Amino acid sequence: MMDENVRHCLPLYKAALHGDWDTAKRIFDSDSNALTANISPIEETALHVSICAGHSIEFVEKLVDRMPADELGIKNKFGQTPLHAAGVAGNTEAAKVLVKKNPRLTQERNSVNDTPLHLAAVHARKETVQYLLSVTQDEDPSPFADKDGVKLLNLLITADFYSIALDLLKLYPALARRRDGQGVSALDRLAGKPQAFASGSRLGFFQRLFYRYFACTSADKESVHQGKDVENPGGHFEEYQKESMHFQFLQHIQKKNLLHKQAMELLRLLISEAIEGSVLEADNLLASPTGIAATLGIQEFVTEVIKSYPYIVWLRNRDGQNIFLLAVKHRQEKIFNLLYQMGTHKLFTTTFIDKQRNSMLHLAGMLEPSKKISGAALQMQRELQWFKEVEKVVQPSYKEIKNKDGKIPREVFTEEHKDLVGKGEKWMKDTASSCATVAALVVTVVFAAAFTVPGGTNSEQGIPIYLKETSFMIFAVSDALGLFSSSTSLLMFLGILTSRYSEEDFLKALPMRLSIGLITLFFSIASMLVAFTAAFHLVLFHRVKWITIPIGLTACAPVTLFALLQFPLLVEIVSSTFGPSIFYIQSEEIIF
Repeated sequence: MMDENVRHCLPLYKAALHGDWDTAKRIFDSDSNALTANISPIEETALHVSICAGHSIEFVEKLVDRMPADELGIKNKFGQTPLHAAGVAGNTEAAKVLVKKNPRLTQERNSVNDTPLHLAAVHARKETVQYLLSVTQDEDPSPFADKDGVKLLNLLITADFYSIALDLLKLYPALARRRDGQGVSALDRLAGKPQAFASGSRLGFFQRLFYRYFACTSADKESVHQGKDVENPGGHFEEYQKESMHFQFLQHIQKKNLLHKQAMELLRLLISEAIEGSVLEADNLLASPTGIAATLGIQEFVTEVIKSYPYIVWLRNRDGQNIFLLAVKHRQEKIFNLLYQMGTHKLFTTTFIDKQRNSMLHLAGMLEPSKKISGAALQMQRELQWFKEVEKVVQPSYKEIKNKDGKIPREVFTEEHKDLVGKGEKWMKDTASSCATVAALVVTVVFAAAFTVPGGTNSEQGIPIYLKETSFMIFAVSDALGLFSSSTSLLMFLGILTSRYSEEDFLKALPMRLSIGLITLFFSIASMLVAFTAAFHLVLFHRVKWITIPIGLTACAPVTLFALLQFPLLVEIVSSTFGPSIFYIQSEEIIF
């Protein structure tokens, strides 16, 4: 409840909220208790309110001048001092004013035992975090020791403040081997952030080009080692950045690149500290986060751990699965591809059996819905690609080994993917049926047009009147192309409709027919419209010579619309069927 004894609580609240010092001063002059009175439902003082509002630093300065140093630590309902409020609001200027008058405020704890520094990190207030980190003392109880220190480190990682986390870890390296109050280590927290690494960031084609450029700039490398802020990378790139302020996407990519480098630097430091202790301690620290990273597909994380601590490939989780079994189970090809960078140890790591007696091939046979692939048919294709790739790397005898349920991998695959096959069949038939209808209409139109040539024919010999006109030749050729391509398209879609829809058909046959059908359908529609434009020109060019241009431009609209609507699907099908495999050697470096 609000303090009923404070008569001017609402006017004072408004004054503090808007930075109205004149009104607040009159209230303070008439009632000295108003300085520390609770003026809000959560028992805030005027200092709390003004700091959170952040409108007037002058108001805060004048208010702090009137208050004794010890009263600056007054707490609200949640045990938060005004400095806590500054951390939440990111009001760095107010924090400086408070700490200057009472440096002990940095050590105060709220009701959940957080210091102002912790709260600033919780709310991702970078500038305030940097300032409070510089003025917070390492005194008992220290905010940098044991669980409190790990909690702070984890909060910095969560907020993507990797440069600050690096500085903190260099000062207190033991934090890498500790856990916070929830039992979470810094490695655990970092492993749960795939976007902190290049492999977890989805970049477009042009973004990847610029990303590679920024990855090679010496300015970026220098700023990583110096622990500079992502927002102010400095170096010779700074001038270029100022000249390119309107290219915000370039700045975004450059910052992302630098962020990834700082995350990698932090990861290497965490791993090096983790393996400083005993083997058992290293196992406990590295096993769980590496499993999380393998599940999420963070290639850089897993690679660094394997290179620094090769024993990790032999460690298993509670289900008896190592990182490569997890990669197969969760369809993370970037982790699975690391097998190709291993020597003869690859033969041993693929022989692991989990507690359900599932081999790597059994796990490949289990259905894992993918967010990366759209459409049941393409998901079925990707599942088949995974199963056949894993078949290549496991020992031949593992194709017939039975799991705890007495099933071989192929039986598991068939049973798990029964519904997906049905959904894929329905999607394929619906798509083919719709497209076949359009193709049949085009066939009818262009076939009929071949015998009703524009301008008619010579009645004696049946020779077209406009035979010698260029436009007529364009009409004839485009009409013929339209007939042939639409016929091919119709046959492809009929082939899809009459398919057996066995599992293997989804790998190559069905996607190939669908892609050919869509491509030829596009050409048939385009040819039909070219033929129409040419015919229109032959009929009307004697009277309206300019008619061809607007008609031709109008004819481009449906062709363009069809291309825009179907191109993403076509690209996905062609890329998945005929493009580079997702399984390949990512580097010539042998990591194990």
